[in-house]
Amino acid sequence: MQSVASEVERCLSLFVRLCVNRVIRTGDGLDRSAVVVASELHAKFPGAISDVLRAHFEASLAQLVDLVSALASRLPPQVVRDFSERASEVQIAATLERSLRGAMRPEL
Repeated sequence: MQSVASEVERCLSLFVRLCVNRVIRTGDGLDRSAVVVASELHAKFPGAISDVLRAHFEASLAQLVDLVSALASRLPPQVVRDFSERASEVQIAATLERSLRGAMRPEL
């Protein structure tokens, strides 16, 4: 099994995209969107799995939520929505992902 940090790095781009999509659709902040996206993903996880795998999955989701939520104060929902008028959702997510990966480097 990969480490939680490796799992977070591998899943970051998809998670950020899901969060950006939710901000654009609902107008919620990145922090709220991250929590909702994580909850939705958690709800889809099979119930009959080992405790070790469940703990690994939950720790990965928690780190993803923390990373994306850290950007919330600098990027209010309206900024993300305004940016979406000039750039694609993919471009917005890629920009946020680069910022998060830069912040993660010392940890990895």
